Amino acid sequence: MACGLSFDTTRLSLLAMTSAPRSSMPLWLPLLDLACVSIAGGLWYAEPRWWPLAIALLPWLVRWRLTGCTTRRTGFEASLGLFLLTGGVAVAAAYNSEAAWARFWLMVGGVLLFFALANAEAPAGLRIWFLALSAAAIALVFVWAYPWSASETKIGLLTRLGQALQSHLPPLPDPHVNANVMGGIIAALLPFAGCAVLEAWRERGAAQGLGVAQRWLTVGVSSLALASTAFGLVMSASRSAWIAVTGAFALAGAWWIAGTLSRGNRVRQGRILLVGLAVGCLAAAGLVVFAPAALPALLDALPGPATIGSRADLWRNGLTLVRDYPFTGVGLDGFMMAYSSYVLLLHVGYITHTHNLFLDVAIEQGLPALAILLSLCTVFFGRLWRLQTDHISRQHRGQLAAAALSLTIILLHGLVDDTLYKSAGLLLLFVPWAFVGAPLPENAAAPREDRRMRMAVVLGFLVLVLVGYAWRAPLWSRALSNRGALRQSQAELSVYSWPEWPIQDEVRRHVDLSAAIADYEQALAQDQGNEAANRRLGMIELSLGEYQTALHHLEAAYAADPSCQTTRQLLGEAYLANGRREEGRALWAGLSNAQGQFEARIWWYGHIGEEERAAWMRQAADSLR
Repeated sequence: MACGLSFDTTRLSLLAMTSAPRSSMPLWLPLLDLACVSIAGGLWYAEPRWWPLAIALLPWLVRWRLTGCTTRRTGFEASLGLFLLTGGVAVAAAYNSEAAWARFWLMVGGVLLFFALANAEAPAGLRIWFLALSAAAIALVFVWAYPWSASETKIGLLTRLGQALQSHLPPLPDPHVNANVMGGIIAALLPFAGCAVLEAWRERGAAQGLGVAQRWLTVGVSSLALASTAFGLVMSASRSAWIAVTGAFALAGAWWIAGTLSRGNRVRQGRILLVGLAVGCLAAAGLVVFAPAALPALLDALPGPATIGSRADLWRNGLTLVRDYPFTGVGLDGFMMAYSSYVLLLHVGYITHTHNLFLDVAIEQGLPALAILLSLCTVFFGRLWRLQTDHISRQHRGQLAAAALSLTIILLHGLVDDTLYKSAGLLLLFVPWAFVGAPLPENAAAPREDRRMRMAVVLGFLVLVLVGYAWRAPLWSRALSNRGALRQSQAELSVYSWPEWPIQDEVRRHVDLSAAIADYEQALAQDQGNEAANRRLGMIELSLGEYQTALHHLEAAYAADPSCQTTRQLLGEAYLANGRREEGRALWAGLSNAQGQFEARIWWYGHIGEEERAAWMRQAADSLR
């Protein structure tokens, strides 16, 4: 990306003199930061290993040699370090360590990109140009290389347009990416491309040291980057990304209207915005109540599951894995088979993620990681609020607006899809924070903010200690069942592969699950109502043919949470296996059999020679059709 800026080094030099950087740094060092992190990202994409990240650390060594420090202080070091720590725990928890390590190094790369952007605060427009040109490059490569001839999108016109454009271009290797993923990545970078255009137009008549041709070249290149980015977003046909962009700009418009009505009073502006958002939420609730068909129609248009029912089931079922692995997560890149094996009760993978950013973080890295991510968002908007009240340059205010729009797009899109955390887009997840991560000069509020943050951390820790003490038995029980679930998934899924193993029940009869069973039993000794421990024990006991004991545990799990679809199917199976056929059929009624879950259970009992039980289950399944 550094070479993309070579056409305008005179402009960068002028901006470096007028932007008042906080420390004397040579102009080439921020360029080296961004160049090295770009090279590292490209090499990682070619080979997902740790060693390309060493290239991104080269500027840290140079900066330490020149100044005695490796990077600028941003205030996010502790939070990002804790997020990486939960990622490391998720690597240890994963049943596929190779895939987990690849995801973890990608996460580390995202943190390194954050620091590279934070270090590139001066020259003033450097990081905006880097992101704008990156967005344009990603969009153009996507349109050029995507296999339009073999794809089917919801908008046939865009597919035909992609095929027509591609027919006039030399072939490129298929990037093996999903169009919805590319749409989400491009949408997150779109505000920076727009910011580059605005800055170029604003400086068109202000940069005295540049010639007319150079000034118009800056405007032209930035406009072309924005047009390319917008075109790539449209070609992705990602309706959820379009909705997220529209929602983010609608919120920005509401913020501007609130500012106009408040006449510059920031506190009043915030109150007006909150009232407006409350009215909007009430209107949305009214739409759901009085026009219930509208929401299903909207969600049916989004990528992923075909109907609102399946999407809602996906989110609800995803919470089952959160309950099973609340503290550690199931492990990085461990969702698909864990979801199939322990939630849907299928023998093959069904879906790669839950189409929800926040739920995916909680499932793979645990609730602590989700809490850290939410706290990062809270701190971002808190700093944005404070910086908006400070006397900052118009240019920096525009960059803050672009970062705020980008994060808002990420969060809105993350409610209905997950295009960053579960893809190579993870490199870009922390980009918006870089624009509020480096405090401005003469900012007297920063020490007070640091003190408030430290006080909030201390108070939060004390509250956690008190809650942990008050609920120590249930929490310890959940910790034990979490460990048992990890031991079970590591023992089973590390060796399970279809069709070498016909079904997971067969694995449970051959691997040693004694440690996991002991953890579940200890968890129940602390809390008999631990739904996860009862359900997991009942699942294992059904596989081992211990039907009466399985029924006892599954009845306890169902009493604790009758809404869990997995527990309901397992308990129905336990009733049927124990000859209580009407109770079993009643529990199976209303459950989804879209992926042949019942047939898989019938096959298993026939496979182990339990023909009578297989017949009972076949009769129950047939009666529900």
